[in-house]
Amino acid sequence: MTAEQQPAWLIAIAAGLFSFVSPCVLPLIPGYLSMISGLSVEQLKERRARHLIRILISCLLFSLGLSAVFIPLGWSAGAVGGWLGARQRILNIVLGVVVIVFGLFVVGVVRLPFLYQDRRIRLRGSLGIWGAPLLGFAFGFGWTPCIGPWVGALFGVAQHSPPAQSAALFALFSATLAVCFTAAGLLFAYAVRAFGFLQRHYRAVELVSGGIIILIGLLLVSQRWELAVRYMNQYLTRLADRVLPWGV
Repeated sequence: MTAEQQPAWLIAIAAGLFSFVSPCVLPLIPGYLSMISGLSVEQLKERRARHLIRILISCLLFSLGLSAVFIPLGWSAGAVGGWLGARQRILNIVLGVVVIVFGLFVVGVVRLPFLYQDRRIRLRGSLGIWGAPLLGFAFGFGWTPCIGPWVGALFGVAQHSPPAQSAALFALFSATLAVCFTAAGLLFAYAVRAFGFLQRHYRAVELVSGGIIILIGLLLVSQRWELAVRYMNQYLTRLADRVLPWGV
């Protein structure tokens, strides 16, 4: 990771975290964990070794299906940005306005009905471990409208990078979702309590998440994204010099 890439990587991680705790994803995690692992909710809480191994394998396979949706999307962001390089200013304005509207939606200022609905594939019963990649693929497509604000913000950031780096950003986004999902499965008994805490403080999560998205949109519209990246690089370098004994 180069210094110039660090701010984009941080946004990709934030996008994964805030997407995971979004109101239309977090409450459904127990059902998805049960479906892909073939374990009941009670078994998920037991923390037996054989159950944990099964959960880990199923979550990793689920993540493969998830990545199959988002990594090509990331590559397309870089391809679009490169193809429209001569019109980058216009592209920044268009994407920035879209991202700002998404941010206003998250904080509750505007209503976007299509983002209130998901496109989940309705599956009954347990798919088991080998059905986990299919469910991950369905999850990626089905929840894209719901987690669209962060996907849109990341797309706006990714279009400033070559296709390979843009795909890597979305791979990191997918990996962050995967780590959250896997941790929730392996630590299910504790995660349930954490879910309850987040649900009680959803408004704070929405304000922070929406505020960051709006800021990204404003930087894109004002053509200040590259300048912001330079300032963030300087700050991160100074922070690393203070925290890490060997510096950067």
